[in-house]
Amino acid sequence: MQPNLQTVSLYTLNATRQVETSAARTSSVSSLLAVSHSIEETVMRHGLDGIFFAGFQRFSAFLPQANRFYQLAERCKRVYIFGEADSPTPAIPNLEYIALQPGAPLTAEWFIVFAHPRFEIALLTREIGRSTAAIRNSRFGRGRLYQGMVTLEDHIVQPAARLLHQALALDEPPFLPAPLEPVHPVSTYLNQFAGYMDRAQSQLSALYNNLTERTASLERMEAIVRTMVSRKTWDESLQILENPAEKSEQPERRRLTIMFTDIQNFTPLFEQGDPLEIASLLNRYFGLLSTVIYEHNGDIDKFLGDGLMAFFNEPEDALSAACVIQKRLAVFNSQQAAHLEPQLNTRIGIATGECLIARLGSAARREVTIVGDAANMASRLQALAPVNGVSLDETTYQAVHRPLRFIGRDVQVKGKGYQRMYSAECETLQDAHQTTPPA
Repeated sequence: MQPNLQTVSLYTLNATRQVETSAARTSSVSSLLAVSHSIEETVMRHGLDGIFFAGFQRFSAFLPQANRFYQLAERCKRVYIFGEADSPTPAIPNLEYIALQPGAPLTAEWFIVFAHPRFEIALLTREIGRSTAAIRNSRFGRGRLYQGMVTLEDHIVQPAARLLHQALALDEPPFLPAPLEPVHPVSTYLNQFAGYMDRAQSQLSALYNNLTERTASLERMEAIVRTMVSRKTWDESLQILENPAEKSEQPERRRLTIMFTDIQNFTPLFEQGDPLEIASLLNRYFGLLSTVIYEHNGDIDKFLGDGLMAFFNEPEDALSAACVIQKRLAVFNSQQAAHLEPQLNTRIGIATGECLIARLGSAARREVTIVGDAANMASRLQALAPVNGVSLDETTYQAVHRPLRFIGRDVQVKGKGYQRMYSAECETLQDAHQTTPPA
């Protein structure tokens, strides 16, 4: 009785048979391609004129192999390509496409059967799923996984070939013993397959080396970028990478304490000094300020030439940081003076109020920054602060319980009229944390 081609399964037919040690398990598209091309090249190189059966699930997926099909059809008695016809197929002499109905067992199987007295081989696999770790937009296969074998054993190859002959109503060719010859097709196949694997290994090694280099470059870039943005910006960027669907561009209002710093008479120093030396000096200076700010739970919004803008959640942290900065700068400047190097006398302004935290900029580049009256006020107070001292606005002064040694006075602030500010010089900052009890 002739078997029904639409119900035939080569994988099921041979899966229950004993598999000898020469059978190899296959599981990936890359290994199936290596086996398939090795079989095709062996058949073409030795001019084996048998019947070539191959099933690739769908015709469209193998259209790039049209040239190989032409060459196979020129060598073989006949080539039969099985698959689900989901696109037009090129007409090739001596090659016949066998259309399978959707859902037919062979539409889920990737197989090659070639039985010739000099070379017989069977690749019998079926699709078992898709890899969740498949490379996105893979050029071929898109992460499909297969289970099956490739074997040279005649007790598996010949029944598979016989079943296909019967299903297509073809005369079954006699299976004669292979003649002796200098180069056996099996050796050619093994050499071809080894070559494919060797090239694949070389490509993987090149990809691994490239990935290693790119990873090292990204790590270096990460280290650089982290020094160029505030900690808040960095943490927010990581959150966006981890949860891109939750990315938010909404601005946030928050009560913050803002600190501005500036170096007294820096412009003449810059104009007269060596640029490289000035840059080195500034880096050491900003390193000192940054360390203190981070030690006191603050963050740096931006560097502004010879100054910086920082922000704190608590006014007490901002005032404590300012006092420590001036104390450490006093030591820094004494060392500079001992080496006859420029001293960096600094003014600090601090103000507290509601601020807007927003991602601002162009479509190409945006940065998290802080805007609001408190930022403007801190900038104005810094300009009015004593050299090597600190000035506070009324809100900050009250929030830190009116520290002793700070002297209050009304000053005219550009754009805000007369405002109450409280200042202390470096010499008095030793006692800056002493406070009067709240009224």
